[in-house]
Amino acid sequence: MEHSNWMIAAAGPDAKRTREAGLTCLHLCTRLSAEGRFVQLSHPASARGDYLGIADGGGVPRGCDSFAAAAVSAAQARGCAGLMADFERPLLQELVSALDGTAHRSGLDLFIPLPLAEYAPHAHIIADTAISGGSLEARFSDLIDRFGQERIAAQLICSCADFLLPCSAPDGRPLSDEEFQSLLDRTGSAVFFSRELCAKYFTYSDGGQAHFVLFDDGDTLRAKVRILRECGIDRLLAVYPDALRMGLLNAVEKK
Repeated sequence: MEHSNWMIAAAGPDAKRTREAGLTCLHLCTRLSAEGRFVQLSHPASARGDYLGIADGGGVPRGCDSFAAAAVSAAQARGCAGLMADFERPLLQELVSALDGTAHRSGLDLFIPLPLAEYAPHAHIIADTAISGGSLEARFSDLIDRFGQERIAAQLICSCADFLLPCSAPDGRPLSDEEFQSLLDRTGSAVFFSRELCAKYFTYSDGGQAHFVLFDDGDTLRAKVRILRECGIDRLLAVYPDALRMGLLNAVEKK
């Protein structure tokens, strides 16, 4: 699997292994604090060429322009290529807009989740690949039509959820790895692959109630990457455990 344009969220020794594999690291080491300020939680040993992540601590921003200036300054001080602001709350629209303008004027890339995309016209838009309806290819084709191919980034997530049938909600009950394996062992259900969702699934019945379990693994994540590349999407994000599942760090792990 090609390593270009991957951004892997990792810390400590995992970040070191990520960089050794030739992958760009996302350092989730800053936050919008509960008091509404830009706070640096840790200082990565090396971040040159990487991305600085800003988590949402649930606060109300106190001065969006000053927050954006502090975030950009922190990224520049570490030689980062850009920032990723993990903001989805509607309350943060003004802050996202300030980050977008400040990062753009400073020559830094900015990545923003899809829900607040309209407030950051210069930013790359992060779209989830874990879907429960429609098709993955159609979803990203629509996003390309809406925002343009160059702005789209895809987040690869190894998700697992249990849906009641019939179900009209897009989100099921999340299952941990242990819950998933226990359920699969207990039900003995056959596993199938959905080409449209690019995910695996199985069904079972419990007390007369039908269930549908939709899940990812290394195979489905790699299949999603192939579809995304066919759509022209080459900016990809993942957390370190999922990078391992996809085999992105195999060469490093074997050392």
